[in-house]
Amino acid sequence: MPIDSAKQPEHFDPAALRRDLFDSTPALLNVLHTFNPWLTDMHGQLRVAVEAANTTQIAGIIHTLRGGLAQLRAQAAVDLVRQLEAACKANPTAPLPSDHPSLLALETELEALSVELTQFLLAVQAVVPPQQT
Repeated sequence: MPIDSAKQPEHFDPAALRRDLFDSTPALLNVLHTFNPWLTDMHGQLRVAVEAANTTQIAGIIHTLRGGLAQLRAQAAVDLVRQLEAACKANPTAPLPSDHPSLLALETELEALSVELTQFLLAVQAVVPPQQT
């Protein structure tokens, strides 16, 4: 299968995601095309919520991120989100500091994931004929 010749990402598992999608490369590409802008949007929403010290919004965004990242099989990001969830649950009324180590690590991971998603999509589209996408 041509998609297997693409460089395998380190920040998410496209093979596992494709298996979840009944081994459909077109479905995989569709999900990844949709996921990348969603990820950018969620990352921005998280930063705004942290800056506003909106603990309720932070908790909701973190929960949503965990689900989306788990479906993408982005395990490192999921682990970081779980750390943030634990910190938020430990003291639900305390604002999450913008320099919280898990938040900074998550932001770095989300940026790397976004770059990798873009690179993966470009590589796959170069080897998958247009009629299959």
